[in-house]
Amino acid sequence: MMFKNSIKLLMSNFSSVWKLLLYKIIVIAIVVGLFCATLNFLNTLTTITQLTNNIFTFLSSCNFSTTPLDILANLFNVGQALYNVVLEMIAEMPYVFAYILALIFVVLPFLWHLSDVAVSETLYGYMSSQTKYGFISALIRKLNTASLYSLIFTVIVLPFNVLFIAGFVKILLLSSIGGLLLYFLPFLLILYTMFYFSLRTTLLSGWVPAITVNNCNAITGFKKGLKALLRRFFRVWSTSIVIVLAFMGFVSFFGSFGFFIALPVACLLISIFGMVMFFESQGMRYYVDMDTILSPKKLEQTDKINKLKNII
Repeated sequence: MMFKNSIKLLMSNFSSVWKLLLYKIIVIAIVVGLFCATLNFLNTLTTITQLTNNIFTFLSSCNFSTTPLDILANLFNVGQALYNVVLEMIAEMPYVFAYILALIFVVLPFLWHLSDVAVSETLYGYMSSQTKYGFISALIRKLNTASLYSLIFTVIVLPFNVLFIAGFVKILLLSSIGGLLLYFLPFLLILYTMFYFSLRTTLLSGWVPAITVNNCNAITGFKKGLKALLRRFFRVWSTSIVIVLAFMGFVSFFGSFGFFIALPVACLLISIFGMVMFFESQGMRYYVDMDTILSPKKLEQTDKINKLKNII
């Protein structure tokens, strides 16, 4: 039901996709602009041309006309070329390497998630009272809260992202073994990616809704959001898996072009999903469209049912 209601709300608020897409484009433009400052240094690397060629080959192969094994081989070539570039950068220009790492793992996620509170604010107005809040005005009004949230989010997620990348590379390196294992690696990579992003989405799903609904700071919101999540953890996780699989399936079908279309839609859907989870966990009524109001079980009723289950 959470997924179904999230999709209904996505359709009702689809105009927000274009605002969110514009914001994400601006963020990418800022990061790319900062990255361009390193181009003169990168052009001096002997391994950079091979990496560029491998990336373009991999992106062009991301569609249904290419077999999973070919995509895997192209991805492995990208990883190998990237490894060579990293080694050369560490040896020749360590400060430039540190600057690029800071852009990718700190600046980009901080700016990317700075809009989360504003999106949640507009959704809260629609779901609670059919009130339409402007995205830009919400972004400005909640900038202090959003900045603290985005900073803490970046710090919390950073080590897990690093571990995810390390695990992904380890699995990718298994392709050197060959044999029957090679045929299972694409599915293993998909399962690994699905597990990580669905679990991350689940664990953080109540954070921003708690900040918005309770009008509290990021730290208090994290505690309240986690408490709301634990009331229905496995139901939320199963829905997160469906969302991640839908995104991966769309990208697989439409290729790298589909990724740029699906990304803002997925970001908005995840925000909506978090709000739906929080509203239902708290027993709060909410609109899914202009004519439909849903009334979840009251918080006290849910707690009594859970206690009875434990007794039985």
